[in-house]
Amino acid sequence: MKARIGLSVRRGLGLLELFVVIAVIAFLIALLVPAIQKVREAAMRTQSMNNLKQIGLSFHNFQDTNKRLPFNGMDGAADGIKFKAAAEGKNSNSGSWAFMILPYLEEGPAFNNVDRKRPMPVFLCPGRARPRLEVSNGGGGAWTDYFYNGYMNKDPKKPDGGPAKYNLVAIPDGTSNTVMVGHGNINAKQYKADRDVTLSTNIFKGGTNGTLRGGAFGKGEDKAGTVTIARDSDKAPTVGSWGGPFSGGFLIAMYDGSVRMVSYNVTPATFRWALIPDDGNAFSLD
Repeated sequence: MKARIGLSVRRGLGLLELFVVIAVIAFLIALLVPAIQKVREAAMRTQSMNNLKQIGLSFHNFQDTNKRLPFNGMDGAADGIKFKAAAEGKNSNSGSWAFMILPYLEEGPAFNNVDRKRPMPVFLCPGRARPRLEVSNGGGGAWTDYFYNGYMNKDPKKPDGGPAKYNLVAIPDGTSNTVMVGHGNINAKQYKADRDVTLSTNIFKGGTNGTLRGGAFGKGEDKAGTVTIARDSDKAPTVGSWGGPFSGGFLIAMYDGSVRMVSYNVTPATFRWALIPDDGNAFSLD
């Protein structure tokens, strides 16, 4: 008697089983996407912090060389501007604080011969992914996502109110309690724009609110300037608005060179203590 050879029948997935597999995959992706986004944001935040550390170091090197700190400048940048003359008001073509520190960011050629077509990644926050250059009929150039603390101006009510009120050894509240530069709030809907961004301009244009954050000065209790804190959104910023693209808070560099993240929950009145260099208040993140 011959043995019967059995034939195995391979059955594919049924429709219900296929739906279950798809649902499981979709669930796993839903869990994975937020984790990936958190990792991406952390990486971008780290890069932005590194940018601010380089900028802070350049401020210190600038003072070592010029015996004064950078300020928000006056008018359009000119080739190889003499800082002493600019700081004393004898030459108005100083550009912004960011243009002044180019030689200390290994960008000496772009400083000695103004190069408006050269991007400056150190001034760009990857969390915003903005165009590398502003396009302007009046002369564009590299953007900056970081803004100068206008309360360090001798006249804080003016964006060109420099030179800097103090140098590093003379800041009354101390270098660790005074903001140097940091994220200024901008309109998120304008991230992709290459011109006409509200309160934001290129580094070659000095003496403007586009490279500075100060306060909207008024009368009475408001005479010290109104400060606001908010994450980037579709709302237009004000001259006193600080904030950035990250979910946890915005980044600032202090005059001691340290870089910190400031929560959006910090009250504007408290944060203003860190902006005003001589109000006698110490700023704490604790």
